[in-house]
Amino acid sequence: MPELRPIALVTGASSGIGEAYARLLAREGHDLWLVARNRDRLEALSRGLSGFGATSRIRVCDLADRRDLLALAGEVREEPRLSVLVHNAGFGVHGVVGEADPAKLQAMADVHVGATIALCSAAAPGMRERCAGSIVVVSSIAGMLVGSGSATYCATKAFELSFARSLALELRPSGARVQALCPGYTRTRFHDTPEYAHWSRDSVPAFLWSTPESVASESWKRLGRDVVCLPGVFNRLLVAAGSSRILGAIRERIRR
Repeated sequence: MPELRPIALVTGASSGIGEAYARLLAREGHDLWLVARNRDRLEALSRGLSGFGATSRIRVCDLADRRDLLALAGEVREEPRLSVLVHNAGFGVHGVVGEADPAKLQAMADVHVGATIALCSAAAPGMRERCAGSIVVVSSIAGMLVGSGSATYCATKAFELSFARSLALELRPSGARVQALCPGYTRTRFHDTPEYAHWSRDSVPAFLWSTPESVASESWKRLGRDVVCLPGVFNRLLVAAGSSRILGAIRERIRR
């Protein structure tokens, strides 16, 4: 009887970094557990992954829905073959506090904060017991910066970054690996929502953009070496500039 392949769970798998990571993990010999809200995209991805010999389990789930999240977390806790968790699901809400829709801000916090806690809490016990496993929490360079109009987004991404760094310390004795992946501008569907209808990708210099494939590849290569993965030299320079009080003030003036 052939040996069963390890399972990798990817949230936000229907597009962007999640989709790229799913393809990478299938090539690396994993079966996939694909989680997102769009069934059609998940089914199309599943068909494509079969070419790598991977079988895929599809789970249509809204991680901002408490019942959906708890049901998924329960399934995660009971899966003995879970080897990798990539929590990539997330979205942005633009607007200053008091003017942005508070329901949307809360839903974003539920996905970035609540789902991160629930899914990592469900995956960690099995990884400790097996003394193996990998967790990638997809944060953002926004978690290292601040900006008006993005207060809640930056804060929730900062939570993901801090949570992953602490979780890495907790799981290190078991041999399980944790990484906070902090990409910058990436060519995904992230900016294709009504929230960013007023915003143009052309406002960002071309050299600052990454592809989902390059982000996923760099993350996987550095997993186990770097707890915080900040892909791209220009993104690292951008974070350094944003951390400077003078350059940060200039950046905010330009943004306005």
